[in-house]
This record gives sequence, structure tokens and C-alpha cells, in this order.
Amino acid sequence: MNRMSYSSKRQGGFGLIEIMVAMTLGLILLLGVTSLIATNNATYRLTDNMGKVQENSRFLKNLLNKDLRMVGYKGCATRQNITITNTLKNSSDLAYNFSDDGLVGYDNLSATLPNELKTFLSGDPQPIAGSDLIIIRSPSGDRVSIVDNNDAAQLFAASAASNTFAVGDIVMVSDCKKARIFQISNLTENANAGKVNVVHSKSQNLTPGNSVSSWGPPSTEESFGTSAHLIAYQTTTFFIANNPTTGVPTLYKKVNANTALPLINGIYAFQIRYGEDTDGDSQVDVYHSASAVAGWKSVTAIRIETILGS
Repeated sequence: MNRMSYSSKRQGGFGLIEIMVAMTLGLILLLGVTSLIATNNATYRLTDNMGKVQENSRFLKNLLNKDLRMVGYKGCATRQNITITNTLKNSSDLAYNFSDDGLVGYDNLSATLPNELKTFLSGDPQPIAGSDLIIIRSPSGDRVSIVDNNDAAQLFAASAASNTFAVGDIVMVSDCKKARIFQISNLTENANAGKVNVVHSKSQNLTPGNSVSSWGPPSTEESFGTSAHLIAYQTTTFFIANNPTTGVPTLYKKVNANTALPLINGIYAFQIRYGEDTDGDSQVDVYHSASAVAGWKSVTAIRIETILGS
């Protein structure tokens, strides 16, 4: 009889307890990876937001410095402390009051604005209550030389005027004795003579327009010769308001009477202190809020404090 032999094969694999331990370790590892990714994302967002705040801060500083450095500039007439003759219509309006000081500020605005600001900002977002507002009057862009000895009714500038200025621009012409603000009503180029007639007629089609066409009778006329220069002049206003589109406090810039434009989102506070020279030595003696400034012409420095967010 043949003997039959049997061989048993041992079954392999994981037990239930081993599987549960492996799953637990896997979940712990997955949670660690997820936490690491979330932390990295949060760090990235924080770094990105801080970068945006720093970028906005630099942009704000450069923007304000550019305009503030030129406050009240009138060419060589600046050193002579000569008053600008303003021939614009509505020359007492905040947008066109260039005969006034080159700098005006309002501090701690309330929901009820002063009448002149209410009119000036009509159609613009309402400044945030408790914030400040600053108005800067200064030249803008390149200046162009006057090339002829002109009379009171016409003004001839270098040919560059045709590319530098446009009809409707508000400009200032000045020499070392006088300065005048007017609005360009037409530009007539004489290419052969290399000059442009900068017309300042009493046009009815411009805003605000000129109040006069001629700058005085022949006996007392105000004329400008070849020592004079022509440059664009403007009123620039900065304030913060809630952006109606985003609802975020935003820095706005308004040029002359044009609609204010949003520049920088996330400006939650805008406070200004004015350094005043009280003894005439051209040095700052005290810093005031706008309401405490005794005379705007004595302001020689400005401190601007902002809170930026993202």
C-alpha cells in the first residue's frame, strides 16, 4: 500500500489589528502633511499681504512727495514772494483758487462737510469721518520757454508747447516779477517760425474758462518776454473714502474739478500734521493739525500718518 503524504501551506497577510495600526499611522501622517500645507499657505498669504502693504506704502510716499515738493512753485517768481494773478472764472472755488496759498488742509472731517468742501466734492465719495484732507496747488509736467516779447492779448511759446499742452489746460506763465494763471483756449502753431501762439481768449466752451481775454490796456498791460516760462498748473486733492465698489477705505486723488479717482485700497487712517515756521528762520518750530495752522505760507514740512491694510 502506498502511503499518501500531505503538505500544509501556511497562509500569509495582515491581521485586523495590524491594518488598524497602519491606517492610524497613515491618518496621522496625512494630517501632518495637511497641517503643513495649510501653514505654508497661511504664511504665503501673510507674506504676500505684507508685501502689498509695503508696496502701497512706498507708492503713497512717492505719490505725495512728488506733489508736495512743488507746492506753490512759481518759477523764479517764487523767491520774490509774488502773488499770482488768477484770470480764471470761478477763481474763488477750491478747484481754481490759485491766488490762495499753495497748500490747504482740513482735519478731523465730520459727516457734515464744510460748505466749500461739500460743493467741491459733489459727486465724489464722502470722506471718512475723522480723517484729514489735503489740497495741493502746484505745477505739473515740463515747462516751455516764451520766445517773443508779447503783448497783453497774445503769448508765443516755443514749438514744444504744441506737444506739451492741450486746449483746456490750466497753465501759469511767470517771470521773476509776475505770474498769471489762465486756461488755454487755442494753440496755433507756426512751424516755420518755430513757435506756438498760446491763445487765452474768453471762451464760453471751456470749464472754468477765462474771465478776460486781454491782460490790461496798453498803458498798463501785463506782458511776458523771453525770460518767462509756461507750465501746467493744477489743484490736487487727497482724501480717504469708502470705495463704493469694494467697500474698503481707499485713498482718492482729485485733480482740479475732475472726478476723484481711487488710487490705493486699504488706507484705514489718513492723518496730517503741518510743520510751521513761527519765527521766520525757515525751520520748523511746531507741528499742528490743520485747524491750528496760523498761516499756510509758513508751513515748511508735513508729517503724514496712515494705517494700511490688505
